[in-house]
Amino acid sequence: ALGRAIVPLPRPLKGSPEPHFSFAGLKSAVFRAVGQHAPEDIAASFQAAVVDCLIERTRRGIADIEATALVVAGGVAANTAVRGALQQLAAEHGLRFVAPPLWLCTDNAAMIAWAGAERFAAGLTDPLDTPARARWPLDPDAEAVRGAGVKA
Repeated sequence: ALGRAIVPLPRPLKGSPEPHFSFAGLKSAVFRAVGQHAPEDIAASFQAAVVDCLIERTRRGIADIEATALVVAGGVAANTAVRGALQQLAAEHGLRFVAPPLWLCTDNAAMIAWAGAERFAAGLTDPLDTPARARWPLDPDAEAVRGAGVKA
């Protein structure tokens, strides 16, 4: 049975002027809901909370920049609720929505390989001795922010 988003769960950082993401408190709230609500309702409520947070944070980010597209990738792009909400947000702001095919969104290795294929097709290559990095920012000149391995 499909769940209903009826479990009251927090929306961390809602209304914050910062563009950062955090799900602090959400995991604890889900843990407390176990045994008090049906599992499918907890799952639906968790998904609704995450979608709300992602949309609110992304809406805030879009307002601060000039963009032509909203790009989503990785496992988050495989969630149809998240993908649909981001697609709608992009349309509301007149942005092109860009996401890989669903079959490429379930595994980070597939996403990394796809990104490599796109870079190679664009004529971009790196030497074989390029070091591996666990966190590689999209903009290497950007200021480090909380949540990117930096304690605030």
